This record gives sequence, C-alpha cells and structure tokens, in this order.
Amino acid sequence: MKVLVLVIIVLICAVVPLGLAHGGTIYQKQPSAAADNSTAINGIVQRAFGIIAGISGLIIAILWVPIAIGYFSKDMDRKADAKERTKDALIGTVIFIMAVSGVLYAVVHYIVAG
Repeated sequence: MKVLVLVIIVLICAVVPLGLAHGGTIYQKQPSAAADNSTAINGIVQRAFGIIAGISGLIIAILWVPIAIGYFSKDMDRKADAKERTKDALIGTVIFIMAVSGVLYAVVHYIVAG
C-alpha cells in the first residue's frame, strides 16, 4: 500500500509543469505586436520548455504503468519483480526530474566549478 501511494505521488510530481521552477507562470501572455524580438524569443523558449516538460512527464507516467500493474497481479513472482523495478524506476525518475528542472546541472556545476 505504501509503495502504491509513493507511485501515485511520483506520477503526480512527474506531470506537474516544471516550467514554474524557471520563473515561468501557468498562463503566459501572448507577446504583443510592439514587443521586441528578445521578449518574443523568451516567450517561445518558455512555451517550448513547458511543452517538453509536459511530454516528458507523460512519458514517465506511461513508463510507471507496467510496474503498477505488477502490484495488482496475483502471481507472487510478478509482485516481487515489480518491487525490484520500483526502486530502480524511482531513482531514475528522481534523476530525470532533477535533470529537467535544472537541479542536476546546478549540482554538477557546483562539484566541477566549486
């Protein structure tokens, strides 16, 4: 039961728009005709980042489905396999979320540059 709750929490976190971590807002204003090119390009980059984060969250959610189905199986070997794969998938999901949100870059930059 605890693992199922953990899987649900990870899936919810995976689908949350990670663009908010980079100073974006949920509702982006469309650039007006008077806006200069840098503002328009910044808006395009923010929107592209939001789309990529949403798609990657969906991919992570889809990849967790076989593990969740393994927990509902009556076969004990399949349940044990799902428990083993849960740990690996959770570590991979955390690393992926850190990479997309920029935390992984900050940690590596701190280690390399000091």
